[in-house]
Amino acid sequence: MSSAPDDPLRPEAAEGSDSSDSSGGAWATADFVVGRGVLLVIGPIIVALFWVFGALPNWGAAALGGFLCVVAVVFLARLRSRETGEGAEGARVLVVGGGYAGLVAARALQARLPGGTRGGRHLGAGTATTGIAGITVVDPQAHMTYQPFLPEASAGAIEPRHLTVPLRRALRRCDVITGSVAAVDDASRRAVVSLPDGGTREISYDVLVVAPGTAPRRLPIPGLEERALPFRSVTDALALREHVLSRLDAAASTTDPSERRRLLTFTVIGGGFAGLEVLGELEDMTRRAAKHQPGYVAEEIQWVLLEAAGRIMPEVSPALAARVHAQLLRRGIEVRVGATITSAHGGTVVLAGGPTFTTDTIVVAAGSVPNPLLERTDLPLDSRGRVRCATTLQVRDRAHVFTAGDCAAVPDVTVPVPREGDPVTTAPTAQHAVRQARLLARNVDAFLAGRLLRGYRHKNSGAVAGLGRRRGAAQIGPLRMTGWPAFLLHRSYHLWAMPTADRTVRIALDWLVSGLLGRDLVAVGRRDAAPLPDTDAPPTVVPPAEVEEPVAGPQVPASSGPSEPSTGAIPTWGADPTATGSQRTATPTPDVTPARASATDSQGIPALQIAMTQSGGFETIREPHPSLPPFAEPFPAGSFSSDFSSFGAASGPDSGSFREPHPSFPSTPRGDDGPRAPYPSTSRPRHSLRDDHRSRSN
Repeated sequence: MSSAPDDPLRPEAAEGSDSSDSSGGAWATADFVVGRGVLLVIGPIIVALFWVFGALPNWGAAALGGFLCVVAVVFLARLRSRETGEGAEGARVLVVGGGYAGLVAARALQARLPGGTRGGRHLGAGTATTGIAGITVVDPQAHMTYQPFLPEASAGAIEPRHLTVPLRRALRRCDVITGSVAAVDDASRRAVVSLPDGGTREISYDVLVVAPGTAPRRLPIPGLEERALPFRSVTDALALREHVLSRLDAAASTTDPSERRRLLTFTVIGGGFAGLEVLGELEDMTRRAAKHQPGYVAEEIQWVLLEAAGRIMPEVSPALAARVHAQLLRRGIEVRVGATITSAHGGTVVLAGGPTFTTDTIVVAAGSVPNPLLERTDLPLDSRGRVRCATTLQVRDRAHVFTAGDCAAVPDVTVPVPREGDPVTTAPTAQHAVRQARLLARNVDAFLAGRLLRGYRHKNSGAVAGLGRRRGAAQIGPLRMTGWPAFLLHRSYHLWAMPTADRTVRIALDWLVSGLLGRDLVAVGRRDAAPLPDTDAPPTVVPPAEVEEPVAGPQVPASSGPSEPSTGAIPTWGADPTATGSQRTATPTPDVTPARASATDSQGIPALQIAMTQSGGFETIREPHPSLPPFAEPFPAGSFSSDFSSFGAASGPDSGSFREPHPSFPSTPRGDDGPRAPYPSTSRPRHSLRDDHRSRSN
């Protein structure tokens, strides 16, 4: 399928093929040696240890040793044939989209490269061929997001990073390009990719796989675009979680009943599986988080579900949808079906022919549309914007172009074809995407090898949805269930469908930890920080005290060093510690703008006060507490005597005592046999054990 090396459209064809073949041979040798060689080294060691410790008899050790020798001979023979084998020139495959279908298809294709692994639920079966020379995957994100777990990530049950699969780690044998496909010219088999740095890159291909997925649907409602919160990525889930938790804290702090009602009203638009899952998980999270808030917060929380259709959950039967509807009403959730929104300006939701209410949280989960990238291609599209294809997943009139996933209009052969209109297509679900991606990889391999292609035929096995902790809904054939059995079925299926084993283990551990310790209900990225004070408002710094005349009393020379103010003079706020009395010294005032003067730090201290203190404009001494006595002067010389009986006595303002006595102490010293003063808190005298002993002895 490759063109000649002298093709002017692809001057790098020969070099690309050689590099791909050489890399494929290196990968083949590395995988084969590491995978089998480690077992051949560890096996004899384990057998020898069992034989030394008596766990194996002599004949058992000899039998296992002979078997390992035969395996080693086969290993060396296959390794020699791989090293001497010559790879044939293959086709270059371009995969547009690294979502669920794109990732599974690329993994299954790289498994069919020379030396690729076999088996696995996401790889499929088949023999390795040399029809593929290289695989290139293009996606705007460097990871794949498993969207069915986004509601649980937003509710704190799963670590958000564990929902993502790094493309370069999962597709180690593919060339992963982080960029957006700007245009596809299938006539010349070229694709133009816009890179993050603003440049472009042209990629040639022999086989094209189109799996860009879908994009969120935009509702033409005035004011909704400015107020609605999207829910399509991990970033959206984290932002929604922080927003909802911050509404609870803001409502618990406000004193306006109407404002609190607006903050505690949460609205979800869309009654499908996506809308019900995010509604159920977040409603359960808010009820649990409200237990740590004042009691009136939990009573005023109101969740509203708006659905334009006549019923919720169109993916299941009407009977199961009615049961789920009744359960939501019992949980206190207001469900409005057939509700058409006419306006959402400023958070005021106006319904056609219905009531009007205000809300601060609007989540849009009203379905999706095919990726707009498809409109920039020359591929045939149906009325809904999806790529037309056959049951073999080949695009109509383009045998070398394959498609799968939510953007593909794959005919559903399990449903009778209507007489008029387009044929029935498969639903955009995860089970169809993974099965179509595996079949796509097999058909690409068969197309390059000239074999017969298979058609896609799979009947929908059912649908499962999680509606909160230990709540769910499931329909599998004639079986319909709700509650914890459906919840376990929902988790089991999606855990099985999660690509890569390490992500599966991480999610299972997250469920175990959240089940034992509870979900983490902390918002760390608050979006509603308290606003700064108005810059035109006067500064909140305490005005300087007026200059007072120094009081009479002993003065201390300036050269004697810093000292305390004289007794009887109460220093004011910001007094100079080097001066006597309450006189303030003139200090330079730093240049402070009005905005800085009115701002405060995280502890509520005015910024002007901080700036003046650091620059020396304000002194760091503080005004004493009103309950404390005035400052006393230092001890004069000779104030201490050899007799310590008078230490702490209050003999006047110039006595030089260390501190004033407590008001409960007597004003004059007493002897051991003198009468005791009454205790301040009682009218009866306070006696010690020593006094009681003396009275008894007398």
